[in-house]
Amino acid sequence: MIQKIYSRLKKIWKNTPLGRTKKNDNPIRWGVIGLGYMAETFSCAIDGNKDGVVYAVASRSLEKAKKFASHHGHCHAYGSYEEMITDKTLNIDIVYIATPVKYHYEHAKLCLEAGLNVLCEKPMTSNIEQLDELRNIAEHNGCFFMEGMWMKCLPSFQKANQWVCEGSIGDVEFIKVDFYKREHIREGYAIYNAKEGGGVLHDFGVYAISFMEYFIGGVPEKINAMYRVSSHGIDSDWQIAAEKNGRKSVVNLSSNFGALSKAALIGKKGSIEWNSQFNRTNCVTLYDANGNQMDKYSTSYTYEGFEYEVNEVHKCIRNGLKESSIVTLNGTYNTMKIIDCLYKQ
Repeated sequence: MIQKIYSRLKKIWKNTPLGRTKKNDNPIRWGVIGLGYMAETFSCAIDGNKDGVVYAVASRSLEKAKKFASHHGHCHAYGSYEEMITDKTLNIDIVYIATPVKYHYEHAKLCLEAGLNVLCEKPMTSNIEQLDELRNIAEHNGCFFMEGMWMKCLPSFQKANQWVCEGSIGDVEFIKVDFYKREHIREGYAIYNAKEGGGVLHDFGVYAISFMEYFIGGVPEKINAMYRVSSHGIDSDWQIAAEKNGRKSVVNLSSNFGALSKAALIGKKGSIEWNSQFNRTNCVTLYDANGNQMDKYSTSYTYEGFEYEVNEVHKCIRNGLKESSIVTLNGTYNTMKIIDCLYKQ
């Protein structure tokens, strides 16, 4: 109850003249479609960034769009996605897509064909064929295109990658990811709805697969998996074993029970551990081969870490880049290829 009151007061304060972040003279104009929890949190991160502004929002309900807009400086509100995307008078710089997975392809295609830059929530599409098409459209129209894999933008992830690149743990030999989320989901969520692109892999397992892909070095040469289908008709549990160039990985996923979610990289000289909720953690720890702590990095987040993803997008757009060097399209492509492979097993 106290947290809800605090959050509400923050929103009220933020929408007063004194509470708003002072913006640059020419901030990056964001359009937002799919106005759920993710969009609200991400939009708050934009509000808190002096180089960006939530300029337009769209929902299938105009009333919902207007209510959302009232939380973000009373920006332009639209009762359909198409109306906002095709409104040439807006001069939007980029669109953030936070609709259910099933609609990512459709909405990203609308934006890219209109020549708009796109940041699309993970996973970017439902399959590799859709991603191929979108990538080609983005390249043809000269659009910036990025998956919302904000985990890779976090300072903790970047620090761990720095330790790996510096050879602090030697050659990476083993990658372990355990991701469990029962305590965070409820009946009615998209994860339980197969028609909305639900299932563990598409909902939160994509973080673990992206993590594995990054540190194993691409698409595994060998991959084996076991999974369970729930009464909702979606994949609810996975045990995945993979190998590439001598690096091995084990990934465990479940929406059926709550446990500590963590990740680790183990090398010849030591290891790196992410604490609970590895995909959003603000802390990573470096150990030597005997398990002695050698270093620890931690930081704080203001908007659950989304502020770092906003910074990365702004940097790319300001520099005229068509993709991020942190959340690369090749990485997104490889992750979707792995997910496709797993579903076909």
